[in-house]
Amino acid sequence: LLSAMMSTPLFALLLSVACSPPISPRLACPSCRQALQEKSYRRHLAFCAPDLLDPEGWAAGDCAVVQRHCSRLHRPGSAAARALELRFGFGGKPAVTSQQRLAAEMGWTNRRTRDTIAKFLHAIPPVSEPSDRLQVLYEDASMLVVNKPAGVGVTPEHRWRGGSVLNWVMWHLSRDAAPPQDGRGRGGGGEQRRRGRGGRGGRRTPAPAPEPRPCHRLDLNTSGALVFAKTPEAASALMSQFESRRVRKAYAALCTAPPGESLVEGEICRVDGVQHCERRVCGPGESGQAARTSLVVVADS
Repeated sequence: LLSAMMSTPLFALLLSVACSPPISPRLACPSCRQALQEKSYRRHLAFCAPDLLDPEGWAAGDCAVVQRHCSRLHRPGSAAARALELRFGFGGKPAVTSQQRLAAEMGWTNRRTRDTIAKFLHAIPPVSEPSDRLQVLYEDASMLVVNKPAGVGVTPEHRWRGGSVLNWVMWHLSRDAAPPQDGRGRGGGGEQRRRGRGGRGGRRTPAPAPEPRPCHRLDLNTSGALVFAKTPEAASALMSQFESRRVRKAYAALCTAPPGESLVEGEICRVDGVQHCERRVCGPGESGQAARTSLVVVADS
């Protein structure tokens, strides 16, 4: 009898369900209602509904950043500008947080509405932030190498806020790209050229220069040389060299006692409870990324 039951399709289905791994819980985006896994929820909202992701930060300054870039990237009165004004409630108007409702008001499809919002939010660059702590070690037309201080992140916790080396580099490169000033403090006609001459289309300015990209990471509390690519081509070439381990990295550390090993191999995991990326040695029963470090004593006392 048991053999007969095991041969039935129903028994095979029940066995398959019982042996399958648990399904990750899924969350719905409060704006577009897309089903998301928990690990991708925050990133999705950052480019779909930043006002719902962090209402306090939105009111404190994020809304002003988004509104400023809307007027810069889209012609006033254009369909895209009107959709963004409705969605985010510029000018004190109530925001239409539901993308389905916004699509109905615009006479658009849900797909067009979602793509318009996401494309616009992706086009907003990180803020540029001046800092006298930025030390440039090397620079050419393709790359920039800076000295990252300890305690400063490589990238900001939020694209539209500062506090990272990337924001400092954005400021450094924006100064180099600034047009020459004439005697009246104007760009000698550069503003007229940048804004165009009333051409058709929704954009008022040409596409911004490519955003500098960090080609590797350094932990928050680690200082050292940090490489940025200035162009997409340079980013692809440099990042491939880091990924294939063709770049040699050397770290210096002050130790309270001489290290007992000359080669340390193990796995590293992310530190929980911190917004920035920081690694630690995995504990018993944990799995992480394989790591190998060679140690050389250069001096002792």
